[in-house]
Amino acid sequence: MTPPAVHLAADDPVVIRAVRAAFEEEGVPLLVVAPCSAREAALASPLQIGIAAEAHIEIALATGPDVPYVVGDDARAMGRIAARLAARRPLGVA
Repeated sequence: MTPPAVHLAADDPVVIRAVRAAFEEEGVPLLVVAPCSAREAALASPLQIGIAAEAHIEIALATGPDVPYVVGDDARAMGRIAARLAARRPLGVA
C-alpha cells in the first residue's frame, strides 16, 4: 500500500528532482502527477497539499482559499516548505 503523499503537478525534470530531494530530506512521501494547478493537486492529495510548477512554484492547500498558500521560484525551498507543512514541522523560513 502506498502511503499518503503530497502531490507535485509538474513535468520539468529539474523541478521534480529538486522538490523530490527536499521531500526525501524531510522524510515525507511525494507523488508526481500530470501538470495541473496547485489547488487541483491539493484536492487530489490525501494530505490535502499540492505543488504546481508553472511560471513559479506554487503550494496550495485543499482546505484554504482558492489562491496559492505560498509562491516562490526556488523549487528546493518550496519543496522543503511543502514537506514541512505535511509533517507539521516549523517551516524555518525568515
